[in-house]
Amino acid sequence: MRTLAPLTRLRFARDHRWTAGRLSAYCDGELGPRAVARVRHHVAGCPQCRAALRGLQRTLAALHRLGPSVEPAPDIVAAVRRRLHDP
Repeated sequence: MRTLAPLTRLRFARDHRWTAGRLSAYCDGELGPRAVARVRHHVAGCPQCRAALRGLQRTLAALHRLGPSVEPAPDIVAAVRRRLHDP
């Protein structure tokens, strides 16, 4: 097994933290070209981020298969406000 140089380990750790925080934006197409390239480069070499990305993509695909909700979503803010003012 090959040991990474200290500078390479630091870069990997920095990219790991950076990538993990942007996987959702990556899936949503909200990143610019340089950020997309950086995510792809890191994910190609990081099994943990690759697994997280696959899990996120599977979750999003499952949610899209559900389709639009038939029932309107409850007004959560109004419900919380009512509960705060109820004795």
